[in-house]
Amino acid sequence: MKLLKMLKTQIAAALVLIMLLFGSIFMLSMFALNEQQSYNVLLNITSRLEQTAQNLVSLGMNYAMNIPQDSSSYERDVKLYYSALHAQIEMLDTITNSFMLAEFPPALTDFSDKFQPDLTPDAKQAVATVEEIWKDFRGGIIHALGNDNGMPRLDEAADYIAHYNAPLIASINILLSKIQSQTDQRLQQVYQLHISLLFSAVLITIGVFAWFYLAVLKPLRYAVNGFQKVAQGDFGYQVPITSDNELALMTGSFNTLSRRLHAIFRLIDQLQQGSDLNETLGFVAQEFSSLLPLDWVGALFVACDNNTIVLEGSYRDGQPEIALRNRYPLTNTLLLKALESGEPLHIPNMSATGSNNPDFQFLNHLVDEGIQDAIFLPITDASPIPGILAFGTRNPDAYTPEHLELLTNIAGLITHSFGKTVKLAEHSRLAAIGGFASGIAHEIRSPLSTISMALDYFQGSELPGSAVKRAQLAQKEAERMARLLEEILLYAKPLQLRLETINIKQLLKQLFETHNELVQEKQLQFELTANDTDLKILGDQDRLIQVFLNLAKNACDAAGTGETIYWHLDREGVARLLKVSVTNQGEPIPEEHLSQLFNPFFTTKAHGTGLGLSIVKRIIEAHGGEIAITSDRQRGTTVNLLLPLL
Repeated sequence: MKLLKMLKTQIAAALVLIMLLFGSIFMLSMFALNEQQSYNVLLNITSRLEQTAQNLVSLGMNYAMNIPQDSSSYERDVKLYYSALHAQIEMLDTITNSFMLAEFPPALTDFSDKFQPDLTPDAKQAVATVEEIWKDFRGGIIHALGNDNGMPRLDEAADYIAHYNAPLIASINILLSKIQSQTDQRLQQVYQLHISLLFSAVLITIGVFAWFYLAVLKPLRYAVNGFQKVAQGDFGYQVPITSDNELALMTGSFNTLSRRLHAIFRLIDQLQQGSDLNETLGFVAQEFSSLLPLDWVGALFVACDNNTIVLEGSYRDGQPEIALRNRYPLTNTLLLKALESGEPLHIPNMSATGSNNPDFQFLNHLVDEGIQDAIFLPITDASPIPGILAFGTRNPDAYTPEHLELLTNIAGLITHSFGKTVKLAEHSRLAAIGGFASGIAHEIRSPLSTISMALDYFQGSELPGSAVKRAQLAQKEAERMARLLEEILLYAKPLQLRLETINIKQLLKQLFETHNELVQEKQLQFELTANDTDLKILGDQDRLIQVFLNLAKNACDAAGTGETIYWHLDREGVARLLKVSVTNQGEPIPEEHLSQLFNPFFTTKAHGTGLGLSIVKRIIEAHGGEIAITSDRQRGTTVNLLLPLL
């Protein structure tokens, strides 16, 4: 039954039907030609019978009108008329016998085989009449000729033929008319059948073309219209399915693609707008239910201890679940496996997988909730907090390789969406922390200034030796706290630039001269090289001095005594960028620290604030540039800055 619904089967059947119809018409045409030829032969034989009878009568009448008067003339006529007379009689015998047997020899038809026509009853009756009359007429001629073949009575035979030929001629004419009537009737029947077949072929051909239009051309037109709609931006357009064949399969695939595109672009829109995890999770629960079986979806994020994972939110049957933020162990679990691989993980048999392992608490939780099949989609690179987006359904083995391939293909988009959601939430949290820190810093500055003034007063007074040391130590800590507050305020408040044209080479030379104390303590040396003298940018000089001073201090702290710190300026390709490289040969930065250097409050220094490089990054990005750090034992540590040239 499925084979009959296939379009190729239907098209093949239609083509075979048309071929059979036109083949039948061709065969009927050939049959009609054969029938025409056969009846033409039959008419020719009948006409020959008539002509032979006429010849016989003509011989008799001619001889009767020219009876010889002497013996020599008679002998001549015996040779001529008698032999001609016998030839006509033999021919009449042959034809009438063939008619009676309904079988004509090749000598009469020029066919290779015997010709056996199918005569109508009227024609057979006419043949019988001809045969009977000819038998009597022939007997009369033979009787008139006599028994002496040497001296036949030609005059009596001629007289007999002349007087008694009318019945024979009349019967032959009747036979000829009957044969002609049968021929006309038979050919008319063949012609009518031929016309009927042609008409049927035309009707069936029209029907086939109508079916082809309805089953092929019309669905194709709908499909083309759907492609045009999607090309114009209507990504959710659905093409109507009007058949049950390969085109329906193609249309169904197109509709699935359209739904997926619609969901993806809505996800992109959600990516641009949403900042709430629950809102984005709800969108996935509603939109993705049309793309794959989805009874439950949840978002889990790794806790600060890196040993547990927290279910931050979940949706069941498209509705949010009201539940506490459950925490589950992460070590030795499939969740950790998915996070480490970065690839979607399919668990088709939840009950069998989780029942034998007590560490799989989250899987067992899903099983308790009735989930039988699940896919874990890791959220790693796109998110500041590693996490898992879990899809689940109550039906076992419901997720097919196509569903897994779909999630694999759009995993980046989904994880970026959730990553941005988490990042936006993280940015909001950091903004709140920044605002809070800014307020606290302002509140602390005033009492800290009072404390610093008091410490200055105590240092000018006469104090015991131990008290002086304590006062000096307190003064240093107060100064460090003041610097920390300044950096917190600088990091927290919006960054505003006063732009002007700056020659970076000259700026660095002035910086090295002004802050020569940076290299004196450890007997270091700054070496500045440039491949071009005209290296100007549009920037805020004070902010850039702050950047380069921070990088210079970090390089001096990392470099060994007596080493050289290399500063190199160059143009970066055709992008019209200035590249500033700062390299020192000190102890390399551990690889696990490289990715965290620009995180706020991350530091490896005993008295560092962890805000220096974060501030540097903010300033460089505010100038439209980029910063990157590489470090290894062979080449040392290099900070690369890219800034747009003027």
